[in-house]
Amino acid sequence: MVCEKLDTCDFVNCCEQFKKSIVAKGFIRMYCESEKMNECIRKKLSAKYGKEIVPKNMMPNGSPLPSTSTSDWDEKALQYRKHL
Repeated sequence: MVCEKLDTCDFVNCCEQFKKSIVAKGFIRMYCESEKMNECIRKKLSAKYGKEIVPKNMMPNGSPLPSTSTSDWDEKALQYRKHL
C-alpha cells in the first residue's frame, strides 16, 4: 500500500539532507507506505484547501521539518493544525 501522492509530495521531495535521515525514512514508511496514510495531515489539508495551502516544510504529522518554523505558513494551515 503506497500513497497516491507519494511521487508529488513536497515532504517526500523536500531536501536531500532531510530525506536521508532516519526520521524522514520513518515518517515515509509510517505515513506514505502503510495504512496510516489516511491520517496524514498534509493529505487532509490538501483535500480540504488544495495543495497550494500545504506548507512545503510540513511533515505528515502536521509539525514543521526539524530546524524550520511555521512562520511562513498560510493561516488556513496554521488553524487546521491547531485544531488537531
